[in-house]
Amino acid sequence: MTIQKDLLTLLLKEQQVKKNNNKTVFSSYVQGDLKAETININGNWGCDYYSNSEFIKTEVYKGHSELYAENAAENYVFGIKKI
Repeated sequence: MTIQKDLLTLLLKEQQVKKNNNKTVFSSYVQGDLKAETININGNWGCDYYSNSEFIKTEVYKGHSELYAENAAENYVFGIKKI
């Protein structure tokens, strides 16, 4: 029961963070152990990067388009972009 409560608390915190940052996930790119999500935070496009299901970092590309973020996400999962 404690695990379920802890999981619920974690999910609620995650939703609150996403709401506070006005962060919206638009698409996900996955290949092997690499994952990238294109995001929009307060009108700025960017990506969240993961390796082995572990969050690595967020990059925000101010002044760039959604396509720019999508290309960055694809490049990461294809091994072209290194983090």
